[in-house]
Amino acid sequence: MKPNLRIAAAGCCLAFASSLPMPALAQSNVQLYGLIDSGVEFLTNADKNTAGSAVNLTRVTSGNLAGSRWGLKGTEDLGGGNKALFLLENGFNLGNGQSLQGGREFGRLAYVGLSNKSFGTVTIGRQGGVFLDWVSKFNPLNNAVYAIKMQDTAFSDRLDNSLRYSAKLGDFEAMVQYSKGYDDVSFGAASTTPGDNRRAQVVDAGVRYANGPLSFVIAYDQKNGGSTLPNAAMTSKVGGYEGNMDRRIAAAVQYSLQSVDLYVGYRYLNAKAIHLSALNKSPVEASSYYWIGSTWHATPALDLSATAMYQDFYGTNRDPLSFQVSADYSFSKRTDVYVNMGYVVNRNGSDLGLNGFGTNVIAGKNQFGTMAGIKHAF
Repeated sequence: MKPNLRIAAAGCCLAFASSLPMPALAQSNVQLYGLIDSGVEFLTNADKNTAGSAVNLTRVTSGNLAGSRWGLKGTEDLGGGNKALFLLENGFNLGNGQSLQGGREFGRLAYVGLSNKSFGTVTIGRQGGVFLDWVSKFNPLNNAVYAIKMQDTAFSDRLDNSLRYSAKLGDFEAMVQYSKGYDDVSFGAASTTPGDNRRAQVVDAGVRYANGPLSFVIAYDQKNGGSTLPNAAMTSKVGGYEGNMDRRIAAAVQYSLQSVDLYVGYRYLNAKAIHLSALNKSPVEASSYYWIGSTWHATPALDLSATAMYQDFYGTNRDPLSFQVSADYSFSKRTDVYVNMGYVVNRNGSDLGLNGFGTNVIAGKNQFGTMAGIKHAF
C-alpha cells in the first residue's frame, strides 16, 4: 500500500473509532487518599511499679483525632442513574508501620456495591457498624481516642461479612445491615459453628435526619458474641464484656448555631450473658450511657471543644465519669495541629482509662491524660 493510502486508511479508522461510544472505563474514577495522625501522649496512674506505687506513661501515639489510613475508592457510571462503587482502606500505626484491625490488609473498610439515585445503595464486605458510621458523629471529636468510644467499643465497631442497604427520602436516611460473622480474626472464617448458626452475627438499623441547624440519629445494634449456645462458656475481652448477645439502642441530636455546635446523646445496653461463673468477675448486664458536648468555631482556623460522659452500670456503684477538652488549629484544609486533654473519675474499682476500659489505668484510680499532635490528609 502506498504511503498516502496508508495515511488515508489510518484516518478512516480513527474517524470510525471516534464515532463509537466511549468505554465504561472513561466514565469511571479511582482515587488514592489517606490521612496521617500522630503525636505524643502523657497519662497518669497508667501502671504500678514493683513497689506498688503508681507511675505515669509518656509515649508516641498514632491515630489520636482520626485513625491513620490510606485507601483507594472509585465509582463507575453505569447509566440510568446507576453506579458501581468500591472502597479499600488500610489502617496503620504510624509509629511502627504495622497494619491495625487485627493485621488485616484493608482492616478499616473493604467493600463493593451498587447504587441507584431512586432506590438507594447496596454494599457488601467489611464495613463500619451503625454506631461507628452514624452515632459517633454526634459528639465533638467523632471517633477520636478521647471521645465517646472510650466508654463503649461499639462506637468503633467494624463488621466482616456484612451486607448493607441504605436509602434517602428527603431529609431522612435509613439503613439496615447484617453481618454473618463480624470478626473472622477472633472467631474464624465465616464465623460458623455446627448447631450455632447465629454465632458472631450482627443486625444494625438506623434512621437519621438533617435539615438546616438540626440533625438527629436513632440506631439499634444487636451483636451475638463468640457463642449463642446455652451451654457455652463466656470470655472476657479487653475493652468490655463480650456477652453472648448485646443489644444497644441509641439516640443523639446535634444543633448548630452561628459558631457553636451542640451535641447530646444516650445509649442503652443490655448484655444477655451465660455461664457467669466462668468469668473472673461478674459482668454488668445493663447500662445507660449519656454524653453532652459542644464545639466552638472560634475562628475559621481554630476549633475548641468539650465533652462530658457518664455511664450508669445497673446493679453496681462502678459508674465512671469522663471529660474531654481540645483545641484544633488548621494551617490549611489538609493540615492541622491539636491538643487534647481528658480526665476520668473512677469509683469503687472502676477501671476506665482514657483509652478504654482496662487499658493503661490502675483500677479505682482517676486518670489525667493529654496528647498533642499533627494531622495531615492527602
